[in-house]
Amino acid sequence: MSTATNPWVARLRPAGKGPLRLICFAHAGGGAATFRGWAADLSDEIDLVVVRLPGRESRLRDPLVHKMSELVALLGDALEDLLDVPYGLFGYCSGALTAFELARYLRDNCGPAPSALFACACPSPSMVLRDSGVHRLDGEGLVQHLAALGVIPTTILRTPGLFGMFEPSVRADYEVYETAEYQAGDPLKLPISVFGAESDPSTNLPTLLGWQQETVKEFSLRLFRGDHGFFDAERPAIVRAVTDELRAAAAVPACR
Repeated sequence: MSTATNPWVARLRPAGKGPLRLICFAHAGGGAATFRGWAADLSDEIDLVVVRLPGRESRLRDPLVHKMSELVALLGDALEDLLDVPYGLFGYCSGALTAFELARYLRDNCGPAPSALFACACPSPSMVLRDSGVHRLDGEGLVQHLAALGVIPTTILRTPGLFGMFEPSVRADYEVYETAEYQAGDPLKLPISVFGAESDPSTNLPTLLGWQQETVKEFSLRLFRGDHGFFDAERPAIVRAVTDELRAAAAVPACR
C-alpha cells in the first residue's frame, strides 16, 4: 500500500530518499503531532514515519484496537512496505512497549528486523504496571492521571467537548498497554537505547535498566533532568542520539 493512502502512516515532511528510516510510536492517545518537532530536527538521511493508530486525528472514526496481539498483527501488515531499508523503531511512553512487541512479532514471523529499538519514558516490558487500571478510571480520575504526566494540553483535559473526542483513544491505548501480558522469551538481537528522566513519575532507574535484559546486543541509557515532559524539553539531544545510534546500528549486518 502506498504511504500516501496508508491510514496507519503519517508524514510530517516529504518522504525521504535517504538510506535510513525511523518509525515512531506516540504515547497513549497521541498521534503524529507528538513528533512534529522531529521533522525539523532529524537528519535528512533518515526518512521520518509516524504511526497513526485508529481513533485520533484523521482516523477519529476508525474502530479502536484494545489488545496488543491484535495491534502488532495489524501493524505488521500496515508497515510491511516500509521495512525495505534499514530502520529503527522509536516509542515514547506506551508507544515504546508497542515498538518492542512489534519487533518481537516481526522476529517471530520472519519479517525484516529493525536495526535498533529506542524506548523513551517507558518501564521495561517485564516491569510495566499492568494492574494500574488507568483505562478503567472514571473521567475525572483519568484527567488527573494525564494532568500529572503533563503531556496532554490542559485545554483538552478541561474542555469537555475536546476531551470527549480524545478520551476513547487514550483509554484504548492504555488498555493495550496495561493488558499486554509479558511473555519471557529470547532477547532481541538488536541494540536497545533507552531515554528517561530523573523525576518522571511513570518510571524509575530500575525499570529503565530492565530494558537491558531484552537484548543480547548493545544497551544504552541516557538519564535527563526533568519529568515525563523531558521528551519535548530534551528533544534536540534525543534526536541527535537517535540519529547517531541508528546510523551506527544500520552499518552492522542484521542478524536474527
